[in-house]
Amino acid sequence: RVNKEGPRVLGGFRRPPQQTVADMSAALAAGARVVDMRAASEFALGAVPGTLSVPMNGSFTTWMGWLMPYTEDFYLIGDARTVDLAVRDLAMIALDRIGGWYDAAVVGEWASASPRPLEQIPQITAQDLAESIKNGGVTLVDVRNANEWAAGHIAGAAHIPLGRLPDRLDDIPRTKPIVMQCAAGARSMIAASILKARGVDRVINLTGGYGAWTAAGL
Repeated sequence: RVNKEGPRVLGGFRRPPQQTVADMSAALAAGARVVDMRAASEFALGAVPGTLSVPMNGSFTTWMGWLMPYTEDFYLIGDARTVDLAVRDLAMIALDRIGGWYDAAVVGEWASASPRPLEQIPQITAQDLAESIKNGGVTLVDVRNANEWAAGHIAGAAHIPLGRLPDRLDDIPRTKPIVMQCAAGARSMIAASILKARGVDRVINLTGGYGAWTAAGL
């Protein structure tokens, strides 16, 4: 429909209003989606609870198109230059309902001002994952696409492509820690942040993904 009729707003690209840590707290409490565009490694070390990790890289618009609604406002965390790039790129896929943005420093401000601590996403190596699988200690979820899965996957993994993950969270058992896995560790960090934002606490990311698994001879 958008391709046929045109986007909601036509014209130049405008940076949305910058907002404060208090504004972000209110937005998250209201159920709004807040996207952290920092590098996945930074997000893993400390992120505002409830935010999603979608790093600004070559796959940014792909995953935003999958994961963001076209009918609701959402918010961005990043520096001004990154936000300007995001506004332009997202408008190209009709995601123009950016309600505001927060400078990356808001993460540190949250840590200082909020009673809720920053969240972290632990990392696990391929060797340690192999041992955990052997002992039945984790649930492994592979978020790669169908072609990647068909070409080879870790025995015992569940397959839920990243774009389908928000609609299939109930398919993931919560009785054990959940390890998210992709090809190299980037998509699985997005996936881990989705689970964290939905209140799933015991979430781990496989460092290096399936590539690290095969490189280790597993």
